[in-house]
Parts: sequence; structure tokens; C-alpha cells
Amino acid sequence: MQRLFYHYIATLILFVTIVINAKAWSEHPLLAHPVLSSIPDLKNTQPIEAMSLYNFLINEEKGLALLMKDFEDWARLSIPNYAPTPDQLKFNATGNTNDIVARFLYAIRINPNAKMRLYLHLLPNESVGDYQLINPQELTTLNDYSSLKHTNYVEITEGQKVSPLSVLCTANDEPDYGFDLGLFENNNTDYGLLYGFGKQPFGDPNLEYGSQAPFHMGFYHEASIVYFFGPFLKKTYPEYRISLFKKLSEYAFATGNDYWGWRFMGWGMHYLGDLSMPYHTAPLPGVSPLKMIWINLKAMLGFPESKNNAVQIVSNRHAVLEYFQWLVLKNAYLNNPDSNIVIKALKNPIGLIEYSNDFARNIVAKESVERSKHVDLVISKSVPEKLVSDPKFQTPGSNELKDLLAQMNQGKGEDSIVKMTELVAEIMQSYSMYLLSYYNSIKSNR
Repeated sequence: MQRLFYHYIATLILFVTIVINAKAWSEHPLLAHPVLSSIPDLKNTQPIEAMSLYNFLINEEKGLALLMKDFEDWARLSIPNYAPTPDQLKFNATGNTNDIVARFLYAIRINPNAKMRLYLHLLPNESVGDYQLINPQELTTLNDYSSLKHTNYVEITEGQKVSPLSVLCTANDEPDYGFDLGLFENNNTDYGLLYGFGKQPFGDPNLEYGSQAPFHMGFYHEASIVYFFGPFLKKTYPEYRISLFKKLSEYAFATGNDYWGWRFMGWGMHYLGDLSMPYHTAPLPGVSPLKMIWINLKAMLGFPESKNNAVQIVSNRHAVLEYFQWLVLKNAYLNNPDSNIVIKALKNPIGLIEYSNDFARNIVAKESVERSKHVDLVISKSVPEKLVSDPKFQTPGSNELKDLLAQMNQGKGEDSIVKMTELVAEIMQSYSMYLLSYYNSIKSNR
């Protein structure tokens, strides 16, 4: 029975992550900019000089070696279910500049093929001006980078003066460009065999984008019975990423390398923001543990329809929420951002909670899980049934999803768009607080 239930939950998570491609929010800079541009000290900070990762590492190799050792010692004691960094990957001050970037990427255990270009991610209402456009293919390891083609990316050069706000917002999107792909031993990559994360706990190990799911999802608040039958759900790593990039950001600022201070901070914010997405903190929002057991029992008896239906419906709702968020924000930037309630929510966060080492787990993810049932209910009532309640329809990638606002207006009326916009605004007020708390914590250590 335990083996079968374990297999069921594994299958459930597998299919969910296949369909949603393990992404939480689309185009993070659209969310981050209203939050961060509301910070007077940041908005008014003088331009800084762009610096390549190579030069940053050459300048700070010895200090970073000590920092990384201290972080590893701390992480092994402080991060629940942490997968220790293998000793052979530790970042040492060898003085060898030929492989310094590769050694660092291996030490922080991200995809060693990640492209550390100097660039900026422009907002929809920003002009390219005198900048040179960059093909998004040059920024990502993804073979399918179609989701990046709607954005203008521009090149910056070593030593060029750039706005810290622009660097920080740009970096907020970067982890989705391949940082966490292929890191497990069954992902058919050489580095996955070295990184010490073991086999991929959930998601499809053979799907390009699926392997990033355990780094962008945090299932920290499930019922005990779910963990009993599915202990693999505890093997998620956003806390590791958030904490490591926080330490690297603080170090970069302390040593006068402000460009990398902002860029590392943005990387950490990405993972923190992902945990504000209810479908990244609750495997099946709106489905109780008892119901999960019941539909699994039926599947065991040869009636898998309920199981398959639950998978498809949750996947469809996740896709709708993510795409709706992107549409609303993109339209706001292109029209009148100051009047949009989601932009206003991002500029007016809920009451600030001071950052702590368990902030991602016990503040961000906890609030996200507590909100998940309400979010799932609003989506089910506000969006046409075909897109969110018909298990025979696959919403992600469909023409109906691309035409989402018109589908909602025709099927549920204009009020449905208002209700969904209000829902996103509610989530974004929390998202805003999370980023500000992280920002303030790093700033206080500068």
C-alpha cells in the first residue's frame, strides 16, 4: 500500500511539473520593478560599473573561498534536508584564472553552461534607444526559448555605467534561463553526476525544463501522512539558493563589487518570488490528503480517471494564473501602469516582516499554502470551465489560453477579469513584502 501510494503521488507531481514546465511567474522583472522602484534609496542610487563574472572572481577569489566554506558549514547545520556540496566541488583559491568561472559555477552547483552575459532586460514600455539588442538564445541554455522572444534584451559592456535598479530587475528573471537544469544524477549530464543532489525527486528527469522544479518549488507544509508516503516532497532546494545568493550579495557589496551585489540579490529574489505562487508550495491546491488517498485507491482498483482528472485540472489552473498575471502586467506597462491595481499592490505591500533564516519556509511558503485553496476556488469560478475545470482539455499551449482575456470576457463576463485581477493583486502585495524584506536584510549588512 505504501509503495503504491508513493508511486501515485510521484506520478501526480510528475505530470503536474511536465505540464506547467516548473515555472511560477512569467517575466519576473514586470513584478519586481514596481516593488523595487518604490525604494527611494535604490531608485536614487548612482549608476554603477558593469563587471564580468570573470573579473569579479579574479578580484575576490581568496575571499570567496573563505565565504563559500563558511556558508557550506552553516548550510549543513541550518537548512533542513540540505544536500551537502561534495568536497571536490569546493571553491578553492588556486590562482588559476583559466577555469575560475567554471570552478565557481560548479561550487554553487548551477548549470555550468549558464550564460553570464552582461545585459539588461527591458520593460515593455522601455525603448531600446542606443543599446544593441541581444538574441535571447545568447542568454539561456534552453533549446526552447520561445517564451523569451517577447522581451527586448540589450547588451552592456565591461565598465559601462548602469542603473542598480535595472541590474536588480534584470537578475530577477535570470534563474529561469537554465540555472537549475540537469543538476540531478539521472538527468544525463556530466555535472548532474557530480553535484550531490541524487536522483531527481519529482518531475520528469528527461524533460529539459522539468529538472528545475525541485529548486523552484517548496512543499514545506503538507500533512504528515503525505510526507509519510511521499518523503521525496521534502527534497526541494529554494532555501539553499535564496540563502547562498544572499551571502554572495552581501559579500560583493562589502568588497565594493556593487554590480555583483545587485545581480546576486536579484537571483535570490527570483526563488523567493517563486514561493509566493500557490502552485509551487502546494502540490494539489484544493485537494485534501483524504481525497488524494481516495482517488489513489480508485486508481489502484483500476479506475484511474479521478487521478488523471485531478492532475490535468490543477495543471490547467496553474497555467491560467501564470499567464493571466503576465497579460495583466504587460498590458499595464503598455498602457497606464500607475492606474493598474496590480501595479498599485506591488507598490503597497502588506506589513513588513523582518527577514530570518526560515523566512522562505515559514513566512513565504506558509502564506502561499494558506492562500492556495482560495486561489484555486477563484480561478475555478472566474475562468471558463473548458480552461480550468475540464480534465479532457489541456490548457497550456492552447489557442484558448493565448486568447485568455477574451475567453473570460465572453464566458464569464467582465467581472471575472476584475475578480482575477484582484486575486493577483492580493498575492502581489505579499510578494512585494517578501522582496522588500530580503532587500532590507542584505542592505542592513552592507
